Amino acid sequence: MSRYALLAALLAGACASAADALDYRMKPLVGTNEQALLVAMGRPPDASAQPAPSVKVLQWRWQRSYAVPDRMLGYTYASGTVQPIPHTSEGMVREACLVEWTVEQGIATHYRWQGNDCSIAVAELTKR
Repeated sequence: MSRYALLAALLAGACASAADALDYRMKPLVGTNEQALLVAMGRPPDASAQPAPSVKVLQWRWQRSYAVPDRMLGYTYASGTVQPIPHTSEGMVREACLVEWTVEQGIATHYRWQGNDCSIAVAELTKR
């Protein structure tokens, strides 16, 4: 039982470290001008909106999909028994991350992010 607790802790730590790494990249950009934000993000936003005259919302998206080989779908333990993991109809895994910045009067004021795997964004932003 302690092995599963250790595995859960490691997985939670991996997710937390990706979140921490993304925050580490984003926090210094709060207070920069819009042009500096665009340079730091490395590419134009995938979407933008202007909800008020002096407010912009800029969004960047990262996505990747890959097939999971049958041998990797393996088995899981449930109630002490071994059961096959159900196959998806496509056998595909989709990972995505969305980073959204609010720019007020030309200054990046705050950001938010969401997704099931933002390590994609961290890897791209780290290359700069």
